[in-house]
Amino acid sequence: MLSRQDAILGAARSARRFATANEAALTSVDLTAALKRLDEVITSFTTHAYDQDSHNRSAKGETEKQRQLRLKLRSEQMAPIAEIARQNFSTVPEFKALQMPPRSAKGQAFLVSAQAMIDAASKHNDALLERGLPADSLEQFQALLTTFATSVGDRKQKRDQRMGATKGLAFEEKEARSVLKMFDGLVRRALDGNAALLGQWNAARTIYYRTGGATKTTVPTTAPAPTTPAAPIEAPASDSTPTVPATAAA
Repeated sequence: MLSRQDAILGAARSARRFATANEAALTSVDLTAALKRLDEVITSFTTHAYDQDSHNRSAKGETEKQRQLRLKLRSEQMAPIAEIARQNFSTVPEFKALQMPPRSAKGQAFLVSAQAMIDAASKHNDALLERGLPADSLEQFQALLTTFATSVGDRKQKRDQRMGATKGLAFEEKEARSVLKMFDGLVRRALDGNAALLGQWNAARTIYYRTGGATKTTVPTTAPAPTTPAAPIEAPASDSTPTVPATAAA
């Protein structure tokens, strides 16, 4: 969650606490519907924030899991097959598939290369066994690769869910600002003339967050009070005859 979004959620919660603490002073205005909407925004905002963080952590966990599996597959399963193939199978059509994938291969790219190696190795299984490959190597290879493939799918799902939560946060950010503006007008109407509580309310609804090392403050805007147009200023009347410049008179 962005620091700005965290600050907006904090302001919404602060506004709710103010309304609860000063319920008796706000009875002149019916805040039932407004409070319901404020509560809904806070709940939804909080849920999206939790989901974003949770799915982000899960996706990172799957990334680390894949890294460990990839190293294990390369060193314990793929390297022996690639070495036997390099020494003995350079002329077979599947030779290229029996070579190690580049170290930069990750995720789906690694999965495709590893599966191609298993498929190629299966065609030469007897020859691989004759040259020292353990009998259960391809079975273990496939089991680890299946776990890897599951992790790739899980990470994709978690990233998609994180993206959905991020979009949800952007929507709730706008909703929270809107609710705070609407709620501000109602509270001001209820507290008209109560300077002390209005001061507390101004502090409660203000959004504080850091940007570029500086603290930024935003306050939900309210409609400006109408102003009375100033009366036009009339020039004083004069009985004297306008003076004509000498050059014009000449």
